[in-house]
Amino acid sequence: MANIVQTYFNIYFTEIIVGVLILSIVVVLISIFYVLFSSKDDVINKKLSVQKPKKLKKMKYTKQFLKGVNGIDLDLNVNNKK
Repeated sequence: MANIVQTYFNIYFTEIIVGVLILSIVVVLISIFYVLFSSKDDVINKKLSVQKPKKLKKMKYTKQFLKGVNGIDLDLNVNNKK
């Protein structure tokens, strides 16, 4: 039995390799088309959904710390006052 399988494998080695290559290309093409056609629905859903802005937590500082950093913006707000 093993000799028969080995003989067929030796005779049809090129055909087996080409078959596996064609099968893998077909699987890749099917997956690409699946991703392309299924992603349109997700893009529409993402555009329609409105994201709520996240609330930022206020940092609580001690009075002693605030005296030491007098004049520094601890919230890191950018104020471009001219």
